Order: sequence, then C-alpha cells, then structure tokens
Amino acid sequence: MKWLKRLWWGTVLFGLLLAVSVWATWETDRQLGELMARWAPEPSSFMELDGMQVHIRDTGPRSDPVPIVLLHGMSSSLHTFEGWQSTLQDTRRVISMDLPGFGLTGPSPQGDYRIDAYTRFVLRLLDTLGVKQVVLAGNALGGVFSVSLL
Repeated sequence: MKWLKRLWWGTVLFGLLLAVSVWATWETDRQLGELMARWAPEPSSFMELDGMQVHIRDTGPRSDPVPIVLLHGMSSSLHTFEGWQSTLQDTRRVISMDLPGFGLTGPSPQGDYRIDAYTRFVLRLLDTLGVKQVVLAGNALGGVFSVSLL
C-alpha cells in the first residue's frame, strides 16, 4: 500500500513538473512576416507552386547545365544545407527549398505528405525553373524521396 501512495505522489509531481515546463517554454505562433524577416534574407525568394508560396534559394551560375538540388529532412528547412550552398555557389548552381509542411513554405493545401507527393512537387518545381537534369543530395526524408526521383 505504501508503494501505491509513492507511485501516486510521484505521478502527481511528474505531472506538475511537466505542466510547469510547458508553461515556462510556451511561445505563441509567430506571424509569417516576422519569420520571413529573420529566415528569408537574400538570396531567398518565393515561388508560387501548387497553391503555396515556396521558399527557395537558387544561387550560382545559371549556365551550370546540371545544378545541385539539396533536399532537407524532417523537422528541418533549406537552412540545413546553408553551408553547402554558400560553399558550392561560386562554381555550381545550387537549388534548395523548404518542402511543403516545413520552414517558410507552410502546409500543403492538399494535405498530402506522401513520398510520391513530395516527388511530384520537386519535379514541378524543377520544371518551373526550366531544369532538366540535376545532381540530388538529400538527408533523411529528402534522401528517401530523392531516390524516387531517379
């Protein structure tokens, strides 16, 4: 019986600590304009595609016949590859984007987050940019559906 009482009080204490932690770290949603000022400086731009304003960075020489496309993973954004992009852009065209549901691109209006939906999205984006052939690099989620682009 004594262990049951300890278990009860332990659970109550844990719940209180969890509630205080959530309260202490809670932050309300921020407006998109505030986030764009911080996370979308030059060379970021936005492109209308599939009912979304897609956050994209397209840097380097446009004459590069085979640009490098960088695809980020879950809970991430195009900033994952910021170092790669800044290093490679002097000699290569480098394209990165916030995928639907991530970063500043926001949610997919269709609510479709399957691998084939991401694949179609990237292909439409590349078609819109007039890119026919690419070198793909992706991590986690970006690596999974980059394989389906091959």
